[in-house]
Amino acid sequence: MEDASRFGWDSQPRTGVIHTLVWMGAANTARTRTTVRPEVQALRAVAVGAVVLHHGWPAVAPAGYMGVDVFFVVSGFLITGLLLRDVARTGRMHLGDFYLRRARRILPAAIVVLLAVALATVLLAPQRLWGAWLREVVASALYFQNWLLLADSQNPALADLDSSPVQHFWSLSVEEQFYLVWPLLLIPGLWLASRRGANRVAVLAIVLGTVTAASFVLELTATAADHNVAYFSTLTRGWEFGVGGLLALVAGTPLAAKHALRAGVSWVGLALIVVPILTFRATEAFPGVVVLLPVVGTLGVIWAGMPEVAWSPARLAGLRPVQWLGDVSYSLYLWHWPIFMFVPYLTGMPSPAWLMAVLVAASVTVAGLSKRFIEDPLRKPWRASRDGRQAVPKRVARPRHARVARMPRLWQTR
Repeated sequence: MEDASRFGWDSQPRTGVIHTLVWMGAANTARTRTTVRPEVQALRAVAVGAVVLHHGWPAVAPAGYMGVDVFFVVSGFLITGLLLRDVARTGRMHLGDFYLRRARRILPAAIVVLLAVALATVLLAPQRLWGAWLREVVASALYFQNWLLLADSQNPALADLDSSPVQHFWSLSVEEQFYLVWPLLLIPGLWLASRRGANRVAVLAIVLGTVTAASFVLELTATAADHNVAYFSTLTRGWEFGVGGLLALVAGTPLAAKHALRAGVSWVGLALIVVPILTFRATEAFPGVVVLLPVVGTLGVIWAGMPEVAWSPARLAGLRPVQWLGDVSYSLYLWHWPIFMFVPYLTGMPSPAWLMAVLVAASVTVAGLSKRFIEDPLRKPWRASRDGRQAVPKRVARPRHARVARMPRLWQTR
């Protein structure tokens, strides 16, 4: 069947799908490197650019935090595709191998940033902030930051606290929780398809679609009751990963033809992302229904791929600076906010526009160095590996937003 063959699956499922689980990831099959899709890299560049622009010049990009939503959809698409290809290639889902690769991809740069923030807090920040900031450093290291900020938002004594240098780790916490749970949701679908002799894609679409729809309904309900809960909760954000995963399930690769249609969809998708980032200001209504704009826009850009017509956005997406920015988006997301936060404590004044431009350039430089000397060496295959296995170097984008956009007074600019 067409949907099954998309991932190399037979129309009839393999028997005994419980062998799909290999917890320690001891597969000896050679793993092929995945090719980075240029449109996905371009989306990462747009997403991190929106976040940085929002933090540097909030009046220019009042809803730049929507870049986080772009990251969530991209992550759902990429991670689901990775897991499905693993099953299609080997007949198994190697969870231990998957979790190890995620850790090697994410932890090194994050740990370095958290250590740097802890040191800078003690050296530069007023002592009255040490307790609150180091508390958030610990929560970020444990990828519990989103729940900590959610709890703080419900405490009147803490709800109005200034932002911390690691507050942006809330979205990384949501993603890590997604990585932990999402593969476990695929397993019942695979088991059920095997047990009933049903098509795997159809069964997985029902299982994942149900979970995704439930999360979206919860998000709408939570936004109406308390937008802080809707903003920080993994349960209300999960559907954004889910729709990306569903796209990977039913349309994992772009169409080979219909370039004009795909180019049009790509432009519309970009508009759905960029326009609200530059114009939306009703923060208390977010995420709500408004979040559908960047989410649907991201889905459209991924679905369209890189259409080959002269007026396609593919030419812009394929530019080397755009691709490079997408490549360093994780490190840039990690480093820019602490840099923005600590510099005013060095200068003793809010950062004016010209200094913010310098700090952006510095953040991009640090991100490039972080990618080159921290991320890449630890996520590439270990040459000393005895069985010769290679890890798939797949990027997973990273997001952010300040707690309802409250900045420390020392940093605020007008």
